[in-house]
Amino acid sequence: MRKTSAIHAPNKKMPERRGKTFKNEELLLLILYFVRLNTTHGYEIIKSIAHYSMGAYSPSPGVIYPNLTLLEELGYAVAQAVDGSKKKYTITRSGEHYLEQHKQTVVDALERLKALELSKHPVKNPEIYCAIENLKTSVKIKMRNENITQDEVEKISRTIQEATKKINEA
Repeated sequence: MRKTSAIHAPNKKMPERRGKTFKNEELLLLILYFVRLNTTHGYEIIKSIAHYSMGAYSPSPGVIYPNLTLLEELGYAVAQAVDGSKKKYTITRSGEHYLEQHKQTVVDALERLKALELSKHPVKNPEIYCAIENLKTSVKIKMRNENITQDEVEKISRTIQEATKKINEA
């Protein structure tokens, strides 16, 4: 009896399946963060996250829309019907408070988005790039804080101006 063998495709390395990029709460907070930045549709949130990570991470509609529904149910966002079946989401005061309570988790998640981008699109000086992204995130969070005082605004502005001057002198 002759031994026969099956014909196999060339031995290709199977792509590794990575685990979840974000924990459920982190993703919920990221979505709420992007809703706060701009009253928006679910599709626009997907595009905003993909843009922020320079295409390194693009959540699927199957991830975004259930989380938007959950944000509504929790009272953190409200949806307004526009153009028939489309909904435009806006953050609520309760949602603002929830984001403020979890500010560090949001910052960490945004940093991870940028790290994903760096892994796919390396830059010459990643330390500087990450520092800039962290600064942008911190400033955006402060700018949206309704309770920020004029003194705090002036201090932040002065600090950024001083840093800019020092960078230009370096």
